[in-house]
Amino acid sequence: MSAHPLAVLREFSPRTRAVLAVNAVNSFGGGLVLPFLWIYLDQVRGLASWIPAATLAVQAATSVVGGLAWGAVLDRLAPRTVVGLVMCVAGLGTGLYAFVTSAPTALTAAVVYGLGISGVGTVLRYLYAGAATARERGLAFSADYAVFNAMTGLGVLVGGLVAASGPGSRAARFAALYVADGLTFLAAGAALLLLLPRIGRGGDREPSAQGPVGYREVLGQRALAVLLGTVALCSLVSYGQLRSGLPGYLTAGGAVGPEGLSGTFAVNIVAAVLTQVVLGERIQRVRRSTVLSLTGVLWAAAWSLVLVAGRQHGTPATVTAMAGVLLLSVGEALVFPVVTGLLNDLADERARGRVNAMLSVAVSTGSVAGPLLAGATLPLADGLPLVVALVAACAAVALVGPALRRTLPAAADLPDPAPETEEPATAAPAPAAGDSQERNPSCSTGR
Repeated sequence: MSAHPLAVLREFSPRTRAVLAVNAVNSFGGGLVLPFLWIYLDQVRGLASWIPAATLAVQAATSVVGGLAWGAVLDRLAPRTVVGLVMCVAGLGTGLYAFVTSAPTALTAAVVYGLGISGVGTVLRYLYAGAATARERGLAFSADYAVFNAMTGLGVLVGGLVAASGPGSRAARFAALYVADGLTFLAAGAALLLLLPRIGRGGDREPSAQGPVGYREVLGQRALAVLLGTVALCSLVSYGQLRSGLPGYLTAGGAVGPEGLSGTFAVNIVAAVLTQVVLGERIQRVRRSTVLSLTGVLWAAAWSLVLVAGRQHGTPATVTAMAGVLLLSVGEALVFPVVTGLLNDLADERARGRVNAMLSVAVSTGSVAGPLLAGATLPLADGLPLVVALVAACAAVALVGPALRRTLPAAADLPDPAPETEEPATAAPAPAAGDSQERNPSCSTGR
């Protein structure tokens, strides 16, 4: 089959295409405000210096707690019911930032937004996982990763232009961006509520007579526990370092300046999108355990290049750093959609919501632990211990793949990629937990 993006798009059911389109709008809204919260609270609203840090910490903590709660709700209620609720809560939360004038209002917005956004990613991945075939599920999460990065990047560009030169006062411009972000959540929720009843219900589940299982049972499955721990480690060495350890190490000794650093972030977004466009369909034919190992090798090479870049200056340092970020981005684009799919193929149908919630928590944990690790180790020996530790962590990721291959069901490690053998898009999903294929979410969904 052709790997042309349009040919792949035509394989998707109306349900999957609708969720992709809705999340594209949602991701654009997230990009509008993505880099600005600290600047907005500190410089624009003139709040005390501790408030931005406390706001981000509260938002992160609420996201973890909220994610676990939404996962349990999804295992009990229809996703269409949950989708409208989480979108409204997230939209209200980000919209509240537009009216922040004090610590209490900032922390209130953080609690509401953290609670809502933790459910958005979980429920959207759940909807993607409703695809009727393993092939469509894998392709959907690869496509979602590309859409998320492309639309978030576009949102960042538009948000930067509005914040810098839009009409009105600076505070009004930033407030307008947060209101616009909130409206994208509401629009996404309304669109999904409108479209889901009109789309084939191939991914809808029959109620289980046994009822949902708890988080203890999810973590009691060794393969799931190992994969969730690996996701947290992957997040720590990639997402968790892109805006902390990487810029901190490269700029501490003057190896790379602000312009070069901006270039590395541009490389990150472009490489992530192009990797999925070029390889998203082809990677479905590769064992997932192999993709995990390959990613570890790529990331170890990436951080080795960053290590070298930090010991150089000028153009050589910038070029070497960009090469490292390129490898880091390719690894991200390959591993997160693939591991998400693997987790869902292994998950018991009754625990689908909880598994996706734990996935969100694992990514968040790594994203939070990354800056903490960077802050503790960057002052030591010019950051050398940090980068060496990251190389070692990447090597550990590479070793997980072969270990998992010995325990994974063959159908979960390499789902049948041939479209001719797939069921029609309206067929009910097969049971999971090692018996067959299940649904897979992408870690990028929902910001």
